[in-house]
Amino acid sequence: MDDLQFYPTPSALGKKAWGKFKNRNFTRVLEPSAGNGDLAYAITEDDYRFRHRRGNIDVCELDISKHPTLRAKGLPVVGLDFLQMKNGAIYSHILMNPPFAVGAQHLLHAWKIVWDAEIVCIINAETIRNACTKERQMLVNLILQHGEVEYIEGAFAVEDAERKTNVDVALVYLRKQANVSVDIVGSLLEELNVDSTSAESLAGDYREAQELALPKSMIENSVAAFNAAVRAMREAVIGEARAQYYARLLGQTMAARNGDAGSSTKDTSVDYVQAEVGKRYNDLKDRAWSSILRSSDVTSHLSSAAQKRVEKEFDEIKKLEFSVTTIYGFLCGIVESKGQIQIDMCCDVFDEITRYHTDNTVFFKGWKSNDLHRTQAMKIKASRFVLPNHKSSWSGDDISYESKGLLSDFDKVTSMLDAKGQIGFGLRAAFDQHFDDLKAGKRVKTDYFDVRYYKGIGTIHFYPTRPDIIDRLNRIVGRHRAYLPPPEAGVSEAFW
Repeated sequence: MDDLQFYPTPSALGKKAWGKFKNRNFTRVLEPSAGNGDLAYAITEDDYRFRHRRGNIDVCELDISKHPTLRAKGLPVVGLDFLQMKNGAIYSHILMNPPFAVGAQHLLHAWKIVWDAEIVCIINAETIRNACTKERQMLVNLILQHGEVEYIEGAFAVEDAERKTNVDVALVYLRKQANVSVDIVGSLLEELNVDSTSAESLAGDYREAQELALPKSMIENSVAAFNAAVRAMREAVIGEARAQYYARLLGQTMAARNGDAGSSTKDTSVDYVQAEVGKRYNDLKDRAWSSILRSSDVTSHLSSAAQKRVEKEFDEIKKLEFSVTTIYGFLCGIVESKGQIQIDMCCDVFDEITRYHTDNTVFFKGWKSNDLHRTQAMKIKASRFVLPNHKSSWSGDDISYESKGLLSDFDKVTSMLDAKGQIGFGLRAAFDQHFDDLKAGKRVKTDYFDVRYYKGIGTIHFYPTRPDIIDRLNRIVGRHRAYLPPPEAGVSEAFW
């Protein structure tokens, strides 16, 4: 806690911070160090309508253990480390209570990434009063030119402060305003040469986009491509607004003047540009996170069912800032829950095998503990099991995509149970490479199974060549579902 300097914002201070904003049209707000959401939830009653639209308040939080609490409060988590965030142009307001030790750094970063926004920041008063570093001096000059500051004594020493401290705070307000005449209108009229309006001169320095020279890492490649797409998108939106501005100077089309058509010109305001950039930015994040979830780095370790379970969380995942830090944070989350994911994958395969043929299983009297008594415990036979409903395609040259997905799941689980990262020659490869032999009724050997395919009735017969792997599968599922006692339970040999 001390490493992250987590001091939740007391209610009175939070309300005072919200009250500093002069523009009450909260289009989209960012809270970069959200903690448990205290500051985001301190919005004043005067802004009642916005209070019930908290989907407009995005948050960052370095401590991932707090993310479930934030999401439960309706606050979309868009990033971990705010200092890694680059795309702040979509925000109309930023409200901050950063760690006191790095307050100046966080506030300067907020100023750097916004385009047209108000910023309110709770910061250690000494950061402003004692401008002993270049960073602090920059901040003081920024306040003099673009804002104001109010000092508050004992703001974190009040009764409802979750963590108390006698440090005085400074409530800093900054206003960064887009220069419409430069950012949108531009200076095209001065640059145009009326006497040389050939096609070549109108094209200017346009060139075909060259293939990006990207770093080798797949993740870094994806982030570089995303950042390039965001930059191009922003330029396109501003370019469209600029084009519309000059189209307005020319007036309406003849059809519009005659009432035969509506006006084709669009809004060119800062609000329009900000909203349009936000909409397109979300679309690019959706595409980028989809590519990560569908990449081999993720799918090679997940069964099809496990993949679907991860994709169910996509609405939350795609809100995250698309950066190297957040991608690795997401992948670390998968790694941290790897044990449960592996158990779920084993259960998926176990259920697929036991679902159809009773001959695939052996029933036994399960573990009895106190009043819990399972009489329908089951395990997979280690000699042979059969799976139906796998008829070949209409051309007879292959089995279905779904059937191949199931075989890939079997490969992933068996190699996992054998503590191997990748399978050598698995079931999927057998059907891809030896389907003619399988159609002819021949028995094909893979790393963990001999397999035979009966094309006419569409059944696949599996003959395990590693009974120890099937035993591990039975034990993992059995313990998870309490068919078997936990490892620490004292059970007589008679049970086994």
